[in-house]
Amino acid sequence: MFKTSRNAELLPGLSTAPDGVQFWSYVELEVTWLWFYLQIVEDDGNEAFRSMLMVPSVPLLEQVIAAQTEHAWLEQAYLVNPGHMNKAGRWMMEPLLEISSIRDAQGNVLGHQYRVEGDRTYSTSASQPLDTRMSTHVIFSAALHLRG
Repeated sequence: MFKTSRNAELLPGLSTAPDGVQFWSYVELEVTWLWFYLQIVEDDGNEAFRSMLMVPSVPLLEQVIAAQTEHAWLEQAYLVNPGHMNKAGRWMMEPLLEISSIRDAQGNVLGHQYRVEGDRTYSTSASQPLDTRMSTHVIFSAALHLRG
C-alpha cells in the first residue's frame, strides 16, 4: 500500500548493509484508505528504544500484535483515516481503542469496525447498522494490546 521511489532513497550506500536497512525521505500512499500508526518499544534490558511503524492493513496489524514479547511491545496505536470515512472532510489521526471484524452468519468477514477516542466509530462494512444476523470479533483492544 505504501510505495517509494528510488529518488526518495536517502544514504543509498547503506542499503547494502547486512540487515537490509534502507532510508527513505518519503513514502506514498497509493489509495485513499485508512492505515495505522504504531509506536513500538524495544527494550534490550539496558535501554528502551521507540520507533513508529506505518501499517497499511488489519492483517499486518494482527501480525504486529502476535509478535509482541516481553522485550518488544506496542505502546501507542492510532487510526489514520481519510475524510470520506470520518466525515470531517480531511485526514485525521486518532487514538485507536478497538478494532472488531464484522462477520455474517457463516463467519465470513464483511468488514471492520474501528472505535477511536471520543467513542467515535467508523466501519468498512457495507451493512450499516449491524443487522441481527451479523456478529463482531475483537481483533485489537488498546486495554489488552497496548503497554505503557
